[in-house]
Amino acid sequence: MPIRRRIRALVVEQNPLFADGSRLSDLLKQTADVKNSVEELRDDIRFGSHGLVEVEIAAWETVDEFPRHKVEFRLPSGPSHSLNEETVCRLYEKGWYGWWSNEWFTKEVCPDDVGFSFDYSRLLERHRIVERRRAGEFDLVLLVNLDPVYCFEACMFGKNAYWINGDPIEADCLLTAILNVSVSRRDANFECFGHMMENVMMHVFTGGSDCAGYAEHEWDGIPYEKLNLWQKFTLANRNYDGTAACGNVHFSPNSVRDYDWQNPTPVLSTWRDWHDHYPALTGETELFDPSVYIPKGIGEKHACRLHHRWWFSCMPHARGADFEGYSNNWWDYFVLLDYAEKTEADENGVFTFVYRSGRTESFTPPVFENETCEALLAEPLCAVSYDADSVTVKKDGKSATAPRRRDPASTAESGERSV
Repeated sequence: MPIRRRIRALVVEQNPLFADGSRLSDLLKQTADVKNSVEELRDDIRFGSHGLVEVEIAAWETVDEFPRHKVEFRLPSGPSHSLNEETVCRLYEKGWYGWWSNEWFTKEVCPDDVGFSFDYSRLLERHRIVERRRAGEFDLVLLVNLDPVYCFEACMFGKNAYWINGDPIEADCLLTAILNVSVSRRDANFECFGHMMENVMMHVFTGGSDCAGYAEHEWDGIPYEKLNLWQKFTLANRNYDGTAACGNVHFSPNSVRDYDWQNPTPVLSTWRDWHDHYPALTGETELFDPSVYIPKGIGEKHACRLHHRWWFSCMPHARGADFEGYSNNWWDYFVLLDYAEKTEADENGVFTFVYRSGRTESFTPPVFENETCEALLAEPLCAVSYDADSVTVKKDGKSATAPRRRDPASTAESGERSV
């Protein structure tokens, strides 16, 4: 059984306080949904990981003021980097999401280039997030928002932070994700998490930053054996001319367009092979359609969230590593957000993994007296192969080779083998 992980989350609830003591969530009639949105995401992660990841709440902090942005809003009271009570009350005169069709707001208040303008620097400073992360108070930040807030679905801060669907923030601490938790669009929260995981796994397997597999016919003509594991997992009927696997966050195995969760056309898929058999994949296929994850008459309304829960449940979640040194439990990469960028070896047979974050991990492989063999080590998680004169170690697909050590205590007379 893989190691069960507990992740401590700092929840920052941005729920502006009004002059009469009420909050923005009261105006939107969403107060009860604030905690529910976090609990649903926690449950989705627990379900999708087969119980291997449990998110605990380390602290919950509510912010009274309106969020600060990097752009200026043109308010009746003058230019401001934050909205105010008067503006927001007028903004929501037409109800929830009225701001999408409110010409006064879009033409007079909200600048054309507002984009992803939420001020993350202010967030980190106000809550002393980097210092507290260094002190080990939490492992993850959940940013609970009421619209409009203009933040990324997910972004990362820390040493050598990278893109996980939002601009990375360099900081002197461990790699850490800030996940958007929307109160207004609760169906989108596991999707934000999904896009984060897509980018993490793309980095693990390719060092890249773009979510591949979204373009139609993207991998047509490429021999299956030439695809990496992540690509094989995300195969769909629309991006590959062979058998589909599990698809990605926007496309199920049989989708023909974005969010096509209820397409009834069946396609051959290996999804159950990934769900039940990994790492011992058999290549077994079966006909796939939405009934796999949508209970008829019950789940159609929640098709998006149900798809994401199913998709994550198919993600490898076994113990150990493969012979390229990748963890068989891809949830390990979410927990650490880190991966080996390089494996080095010295002439004494000491191997060092150099991780994305800059941290290093060194070890000396055990001695095997037989001439050739392959082994998978649980601590540290990696693959080792031996031949007559050398030993090769792989971690996250990065390998290094060193002269083979011999155990002087092991002799032919004793008949013992040191491991």
